[in-house]
Amino acid sequence: MVKFNQGDKAWIIESTIFVLEVEIDKYSGGFYLIRYPKKSAGYKVGQSRLYKTEQEANSNIRK
Repeated sequence: MVKFNQGDKAWIIESTIFVLEVEIDKYSGGFYLIRYPKKSAGYKVGQSRLYKTEQEANSNIRK
């Protein structure tokens, strides 16, 4: 089941401590191609790494 659509904003936890906003570019084969706002770089991640809100992502950071 697709959780995000193309163009949606999502949040991702990087390096287990940073919460960053990303944009969904494409969904294929169970993975999302994400891009950082104002940057051309992007990569594929699984749905479990993406969060709908910043608060949801912050609550899942390992302490």
